[in-house]
Amino acid sequence: MRMAFAALTFALVATTAPHAADDPILTAAADLAGEVMFRESGAPGMVLVVVRGDQVLIRGYGESEKGKGAKPDGASLVRLNSIAKVFTTEVLASLAAERKLALSDPLQTFAGDVRVPAFNDRPITLLDLATYSASLPREMGDAPDGANPRAWPTSADRWAWLPSYRLPWAPGTITSYSNIGFDLLADALGKAGGTSYANLLRRHVTEPLGMADTGLAPTPEQCSRLMIGSGLGGAASCIDTQATGGSGGLYSTGNDMARWLRHNLDPTNATLVVSHAVYRQRQSMPAAIGFDEGAPMAGLGLGWVAVAARGLEPMLLTKSGGGVGFMSYLAFAPGRNAGVFVVVNRADFGMFSPLTDAANKLVSSLVTR
Repeated sequence: MRMAFAALTFALVATTAPHAADDPILTAAADLAGEVMFRESGAPGMVLVVVRGDQVLIRGYGESEKGKGAKPDGASLVRLNSIAKVFTTEVLASLAAERKLALSDPLQTFAGDVRVPAFNDRPITLLDLATYSASLPREMGDAPDGANPRAWPTSADRWAWLPSYRLPWAPGTITSYSNIGFDLLADALGKAGGTSYANLLRRHVTEPLGMADTGLAPTPEQCSRLMIGSGLGGAASCIDTQATGGSGGLYSTGNDMARWLRHNLDPTNATLVVSHAVYRQRQSMPAAIGFDEGAPMAGLGLGWVAVAARGLEPMLLTKSGGGVGFMSYLAFAPGRNAGVFVVVNRADFGMFSPLTDAANKLVSSLVTR
């Protein structure tokens, strides 16, 4: 840490006095850590959510927009970026539970007349897409000039591109981070579920959990609460992002993400057992590309990145997101009733590793057995 403790103590008194309803254990664990995370991120603002069992702490730091003075809070709208992927995979697990699809189904089953590439007769399956092992690139290509980075490519764009792509290796053998793969997965879910992916997301996840501010088509009122991004990607406009709903288009708030964290800490939910399970072990892969920004990846669930226990730190399931002026991170300890969500309105990959490391250590401070 590069900050003097005395300066932190003053800042805590000035900016993060605990709310009367806060759990004192969460307050003690999160306040100093949260202030360090915010100051060292260099972001204009930050929202931090910490969950321990039924107890929740939500803190806002800095400014929703640089120079405007308004402090973010649990109702501030944020961009989740790639954390959207673990929402996509919960929809996948939900449809599998309803027997509308199987994880082993080939993507070709949901492609209609479009030819999906294969490698020596090994097809791309839904499980391959959900575990970043479909042999697809990170992106389809560069967005056209002037395109909103969360509104391109459209479904028509990616399905027109797909038949011409040549898989470089057999699906299921190497894990390599892919955004286009998750948007294809969301399209396939829409085919299997008989409606749009946005409707399936609402039906299976956000509506049952009361996540009213989490979605892909924010209202003008919700857009008025959007934190303004800075850094890489800048302040993209607040628009409908259904085109990339499977990979990174999702909007949410700290209040909603507290509900999401508590939901994922439920050990009795059979759908979560499917989505949290590890399907790809790192040690079984010839290569694993693009997964270690939060901590070393040990394995992959459905969208989730599993981090092995290290010393006093428990095993974690994590997911990160970055771009369009925001960086976000989610980590929780399965079966241990503790988790953290943090988002800053500054996209800067250089500061992200210390932020995620602090978040992981914050979870471990709440897990002592």
